[in-house]
Amino acid sequence: MKKRTDRTDERLERLYHFSRLINSPLGSKQRLRLIIDEAIRITGASSGSLLIMEPGNDYLSIEVLRGYSTRSIRKHLRTGEGITGWVAKTGKPALVQDVSCDRRYLKFDPRIRSELAVPIILKGRVIGIINVNGNRIGAFDRSDLELLTTFASHSAQIIENDRLFREGLQRAGEIKLLFEVGKTLSETLELDAVFRQVVAGAARLLKSRVVSLMLLTLDRKELEIKAVFGGGPGYVGRPNLKVASSFVGEVVRTRKPVTSIDVREEKGYQYLDLARQEGLCSLLSVPLLARGEVIGVLNAYKSTRTEFGPAEVRMLVSLADLASVAIDKAHLYQQTIDLEKRILRIEKLGVMGELAREFAHEIRNPLTIVKMLVYSLSGDENDRKVIAEEIDRMNRITGRFLHLGKPAPEDRPVQVDLNKLLLTTLDLLNHRIGRQGIKVHNHLKDIPPVQADPDRMEQLFLNLFLNALDAMEPGGRITLSSGVEEGRVEISIGDTGPGIPKEDWERIFQPFVTTKEGGTGLGLTISRRIAEEHGGGIRVHSRPGRGATFTVFLPVGD
Repeated sequence: MKKRTDRTDERLERLYHFSRLINSPLGSKQRLRLIIDEAIRITGASSGSLLIMEPGNDYLSIEVLRGYSTRSIRKHLRTGEGITGWVAKTGKPALVQDVSCDRRYLKFDPRIRSELAVPIILKGRVIGIINVNGNRIGAFDRSDLELLTTFASHSAQIIENDRLFREGLQRAGEIKLLFEVGKTLSETLELDAVFRQVVAGAARLLKSRVVSLMLLTLDRKELEIKAVFGGGPGYVGRPNLKVASSFVGEVVRTRKPVTSIDVREEKGYQYLDLARQEGLCSLLSVPLLARGEVIGVLNAYKSTRTEFGPAEVRMLVSLADLASVAIDKAHLYQQTIDLEKRILRIEKLGVMGELAREFAHEIRNPLTIVKMLVYSLSGDENDRKVIAEEIDRMNRITGRFLHLGKPAPEDRPVQVDLNKLLLTTLDLLNHRIGRQGIKVHNHLKDIPPVQADPDRMEQLFLNLFLNALDAMEPGGRITLSSGVEEGRVEISIGDTGPGIPKEDWERIFQPFVTTKEGGTGLGLTISRRIAEEHGGGIRVHSRPGRGATFTVFLPVGD
């Protein structure tokens, strides 16, 4: 009895000594090693280990090992795996006198015969396990269990403080890394380089197995991969994801982050075989937002079952915000480059226009001389009349061409007959209309004149006619109509081209939007601006496969 009391007193003294020692100035790793060293000492164990459970994860991280053979070392243990995993899962201690008789036991070291494992509990949550082993059967008893439980209780706050300290250091490192990635992105203007840096940065931040960046297609119905870090050819080359039906598409639909502990168990995940092949398990997917609109998603995968915590979600959202700004900036830069190229192309067109005007001047003078000579010839008067009329018509067309090439004077509104102006503008294109075999259906009605700048209106109609001719195959039809609606004069030009999808009716009037190879994308923008300058506007109506009709409406002149 006295021997047992002496042993208890000795253990209590060691426990007291441990409490003083653990609270002395020590490094983080030193404290953890001290915990397991003292646990082995007070129980008389031959080996032991300290395992920490990180919040949100379903595995134990083995932080300290003592007395094991090196070949038996593992870095992680799943919750529920082995005796130690069972203690972590249930929150109950385990005293096993003979491990060979316990089905839960995982054979790490052949010398081990008995095992004692107790949970480290703080505020009702298991935060770790203290595990000790004996090289003989029955190495531990109930008193060892009680003592180790008390020891674990004293260690709980120390371990939690250590975890918070390490977490703080980790967050500081992540913020530093986030700053570095953001700085790099701010200095990058090439779009593909931005994509690559974003996925590489996300992989470093979250220690991810695979990271991918996906952008919405123009119709916003699918997500297309733009960059991948860590994925194999199968992942990189996978088809686009449907926004409406895919698991990742939920990020676009809700504009919120989406997580999965295991995508292989998600019903909406479309590439289960690929996930198994690439070793993908947990997923965190966040939206890329630019100017208030979702433009894509950033996906981070881990190879183990992981519950992403709020800090990790915030970190990836922050990176996604930086990425969105960088992508938007790179898009603007690319548009600026394209604009410069188009301006150069327009300047070249201007030079061609100058050459065309010179050509028109050169041809106009001989036509005048020919006209004079025709009247000096003998022959049938009717023939000479026809020749003279044709030459006059050529002269008028050449004159209108010259007039079109001149800069229009500013603010020169006059009374204009739009029907007449429409037809004279169409005459400029007679050769092309004939070459394409285009038929013109004239349904113009009498309309009152409008106050307008005829030169600007001629430019507007010419743009609409050229668009119609470009849109049609040989043998098409242009339909002209006019009328008065609600105090406005309306002129319509219809074609039998492929038509324009309804979602593009407004977009086609934006600058530099074109479907024509070599087009500037400015024709409709300029035409709408001309109409609006005259107090009117332009609208379009179309059905795919049935052509398009552009209607110009202007207020009736005084």
